[in-house]
Amino acid sequence: MSLSYLQHESTPVLPESVWALAWTPLDHIISGSADGHIRVHSATDLSVPLQDAGSHPLAITSLSVTEDGRRSLSTSLDGTVVLFDPLEGRDLDRLDTSREKVDGDRELPAFSCAVHPSMKCWAWSGRSSKIAMRSISQADHAESSTNGDGVGRSLLSGETKLVETGKGKFGMDLKFSPDGQMLALATESGHVIVLDTETQAIIATYQSHAMATRTISWSPDSQWLLSGSDDHLIVIHDVRAGSKSGAGGRGEGAVGMMQGHQSWVLSVAASPDGKLLGSGGADGVIKLWDIGQRTAVYSNSSSAEVWGFDWQPVSANSNASGKQFAIGEDNTVSLYRAAGSV
Repeated sequence: MSLSYLQHESTPVLPESVWALAWTPLDHIISGSADGHIRVHSATDLSVPLQDAGSHPLAITSLSVTEDGRRSLSTSLDGTVVLFDPLEGRDLDRLDTSREKVDGDRELPAFSCAVHPSMKCWAWSGRSSKIAMRSISQADHAESSTNGDGVGRSLLSGETKLVETGKGKFGMDLKFSPDGQMLALATESGHVIVLDTETQAIIATYQSHAMATRTISWSPDSQWLLSGSDDHLIVIHDVRAGSKSGAGGRGEGAVGMMQGHQSWVLSVAASPDGKLLGSGGADGVIKLWDIGQRTAVYSNSSSAEVWGFDWQPVSANSNASGKQFAIGEDNTVSLYRAAGSV
């Protein structure tokens, strides 16, 4: 089986490369760029950003959005974490994790961050592959939403719960499962670690990659965890079959492997119906994979490395699931649509 997708629309050339991308249920495509700007684009008109905020001093390395698309969390190379309102284009709070002592007298500068789908908590990782988690005050969040004065309300501050994974020296990617019950971390050592969100206990550890795991994605039902690595491979993990002791051995829980990229896999994203996986690589290739068959069903060359990939959510508009996706390639955001879809 093969699928056909056509490049439908692209943004004008942006000032710097797009390093992170998220498509929200509000039909907004949020991009994070090497110039530290968060840009909010309408999926129906990419000509001019709806919002353009210079929220970060350096390149944005990670971007996460809530399940309703009304909040985003991002981090940059200097360790600054920003909670952002994509609708109003304003920062709600910021935290410099490079100055925040969470490990005794040590800092844990963020490289990757994640916000819980319902915004009950957030997490970050970076140096040493430890995971730091904090709750978000729902009362303060509600107040900041109504009075327009979120900055300084310390939505990102509070007691830190620190998890020592013991796997690697650097946290590369961090993702909450769609149901919010689990949190996964990818590390430079090739490991993927899964935590229980409530207890912070490690419930699964996978070592399915021989090199750094750069990107991870959950299936919509939170049962599959997909990882992309510098070893050019994409691995499918069945979390239900993984280690429950936290001492999982090589390949435990890995139920499939997909090979096709000729360089690092930089981004992976499962489609809203869980049938397809999209991936982008340092080889400048975009691929779609049939997860059930473990085979590539679409491949196309991009103009540059593909650091960002995301699908249009089902609730965004009337398009059928898996019919549209967006990528961040060099200085543009491009939208692809299945041939024959409207």
